[in-house]
Amino acid sequence: MMFKPLKDQAGIQTPSWASRLWFVCVMIGSSAYIWLQVSQNLAIWSLCTLMLSTLLLNLGWVISAKLSQNQEPSVLFESIGNKSE
Repeated sequence: MMFKPLKDQAGIQTPSWASRLWFVCVMIGSSAYIWLQVSQNLAIWSLCTLMLSTLLLNLGWVISAKLSQNQEPSVLFESIGNKSE
């Protein structure tokens, strides 16, 4: 369920829930970790967070793409799957 690609209202496949959750965890985790390491210097914190999160997000999304490769897409919201008349 978490790794299924999602279809939006236009039928385009969007990232899975696992990818969305990975994004939030990486951004919060790397931001907090870097903030504690760089002695609260905002410029260095921004640069280090950008570099670390880019690496972690790419690794996570490659793994997520491999896991969701042969799965049937599900709809993003239930109302998209229902046909309104």
